[in-house]
Amino acid sequence: MLQTALQMWHKDEMAAFNVLLKPLQPDDLEQLRLWRNSPEISNQMLDQAEISAEQQQSWFERICSDQRQMQFVIYYKNQKVGACNLKSPTALTVTECEAVETGFYLGEAKYRGTILAFFAALALNQYAFEQLGKKTLLAQVKNTNSAALRFNEQLGYQPDALQPSGEMVAMTLVPQAHRDAAAKFATFIRN
Repeated sequence: MLQTALQMWHKDEMAAFNVLLKPLQPDDLEQLRLWRNSPEISNQMLDQAEISAEQQQSWFERICSDQRQMQFVIYYKNQKVGACNLKSPTALTVTECEAVETGFYLGEAKYRGTILAFFAALALNQYAFEQLGKKTLLAQVKNTNSAALRFNEQLGYQPDALQPSGEMVAMTLVPQAHRDAAAKFATFIRN
């Protein structure tokens, strides 16, 4: 079947901060679709329309070879708990550009609002800075999502001096701010 033959172009896994980030696989699609369609997640997205299984499959077919993005599933204790990604803000590939946009959500409701959210984001940020050598990480957060704005600030992101008009807040993270934030959270990690 075509669906199982498709794989993400990137193969790296990242284990850090008690989580594992694995490249998105075809058998992850239905779980991601269910999470993305839940009101708690979709209400924070620009496009809040419900996604069908066919739309999810079509999306995967489009993005699995798109080197301008990397899509991951977040695992905690061998369980899928969320999704995250890195995207190029330009026509360059993720590996070619100096800055990448980050995206993240925890799908499992029992983990939202817990320290696990920080661990997953820290692992993604560490991968971008240390493995990919990025100079800057970018985030776009809905200006009505005060929890996400506070969350990003605790990760070391700072609102950009110039903001795009509209409903989004542009934020930037540099390596030293990431290291400072990671050091604060390191005391919460149990091995």
